[in-house]
Amino acid sequence: MAGLGWFGWISYNSIKNIFGNDKSAPGLLGFLDKKQLKGESSGRVNILILGVGDDGHAGATLSDTIMVMSYDVKSKNVAMLSIPRDLYVKISDNCGYAKINYAHACGEEKNKGSGPELAEKTVSNILDIPIHYYIRADFTGFKKMIDAVGGVDIYVDKDLYDPLYPDGTFYITQGQHHMDGTTALKYARSRETTSDFDRAKRQQQVLSALKDKILSSQTLFNPKKMADIIGIIGEHVKTDFRTDEFQRVLELAKQVDTKRIINKVFDNGADGLLINGAGITPLSAGSTLIPKAGLGNYSELRAAAKNIFNDTSIKTESAKIVVYNGTTKAGLATTVANNLKASGYNVVDVGSAATTAQAQTVIYDYTNGAKPTTVSSLEQLLKVKSVKKQGTPGYDIEIIIGLDYKG
Repeated sequence: MAGLGWFGWISYNSIKNIFGNDKSAPGLLGFLDKKQLKGESSGRVNILILGVGDDGHAGATLSDTIMVMSYDVKSKNVAMLSIPRDLYVKISDNCGYAKINYAHACGEEKNKGSGPELAEKTVSNILDIPIHYYIRADFTGFKKMIDAVGGVDIYVDKDLYDPLYPDGTFYITQGQHHMDGTTALKYARSRETTSDFDRAKRQQQVLSALKDKILSSQTLFNPKKMADIIGIIGEHVKTDFRTDEFQRVLELAKQVDTKRIINKVFDNGADGLLINGAGITPLSAGSTLIPKAGLGNYSELRAAAKNIFNDTSIKTESAKIVVYNGTTKAGLATTVANNLKASGYNVVDVGSAATTAQAQTVIYDYTNGAKPTTVSSLEQLLKVKSVKKQGTPGYDIEIIIGLDYKG
């Protein structure tokens, strides 16, 4: 009984720290009633994950990690989308143009505690998706959490050598490793000799491994470990989840197969959606990235974010798609095609339609039902019903953009 009382006391005080003034949290009672999460009724829950420095750390309020974790209600799949901190964007609430990692910092400068809210608003505006919740953690909390679960098992796909890591040289070899908190933090933060994009992939890898350890029977049914974890979360994590929603979070998390998690990082590779911002952004901004479509044009990023759960099936089906402009608006078919490519669609031709007065956008389906995911996702994306056609034109799907297209 004394042990249970101690566990409850720790939990109560930690919950107050995590959830702040949430009136739904009388001790642990909030965990007893499951509540449907925001976004579940519309089919998708989006959570912003923010990693920040410890208090007193240089640039502590800048978000070192920016990731959107999404849960698809229908498939029960999870996607992790990492946004590089150097992406140069317009930040909400009159903070102006800056690197996106400044969104959290600007919110904190305006009103301490408002950083996550401003980061949510900024990411939502850029990706054109609702951000339903945030979870913010600092470096020490990340490290302590991994130690509390007994470390994580990570496969390092190539040697990583970083002589410029803040606390001294970091080196780890290719292969399977069992990492403690200190090693995992270095592995997730190192970027000087690789890139911010590689680092984002490593962060996703570590978070997936941590999720598995927390939800394992060795952790869930170990009161000491759970008390430690709750205490760490209370000291180092903030969120706008309500306590009566957290039971639902745990329930959904148990259903997620880590091996099926969709991982995506916005990058500036050959097939990436970003380019170097040198010569376009101010020199004072330092190293920056901007959308390949142009500064402030987030259309391709939005398409990728909205269609992230279709990505695997669409690539598997690899339907040959042609996009033709049925209007007099120059470049419209190219814009649509680029957005589709950003979402993983196989666009094989772009051009002009026979008419330039097409009233409504149309999708002609020549697949005879062989590419259902692609056809269905295009219908949702373009907000039109497809028309089945017979014949073998050399492609599977023909899209003619009409005057009704709003992008």
